[in-house]
Amino acid sequence: MDFLKRFVSSSDLFGMKKFLLHSFIAGAALAGMAGCAQVKKPAVQVKAAAVGSRFDQVGRVTLYAGEPCTPQIMFDFHGAGSTVWLAAPMWETKILTDAANKNRRLHISGKWRRGGEPNCSYVEVTSAELTK
Repeated sequence: MDFLKRFVSSSDLFGMKKFLLHSFIAGAALAGMAGCAQVKKPAVQVKAAAVGSRFDQVGRVTLYAGEPCTPQIMFDFHGAGSTVWLAAPMWETKILTDAANKNRRLHISGKWRRGGEPNCSYVEVTSAELTK
């Protein structure tokens, strides 16, 4: 019986050592991956042009992630090293959503608008065409 108690306690000790070793290895791996992660800089928000002025650029769109300053904003337009917020009517929204999902380039035309909050300018899309 004394032999059985020693066997159980030594196997528990071995199991604990194994658990600690695996935990240490997992922690080291996670720390190594976190150290290699690149910090993605946010895209530069382009200075808004005068309200009502024309916007005409080629680039890519993504679905807007975040809380917009006005409910019309649904897309981020990435072109010429800057990001512009876009709002669009239903037909253009379908084109923009498809382009965002497939990472396609677009030619966007529109007009600059101002939202209700300060520093809230966006482009109201009047035309969205896929480019090659």
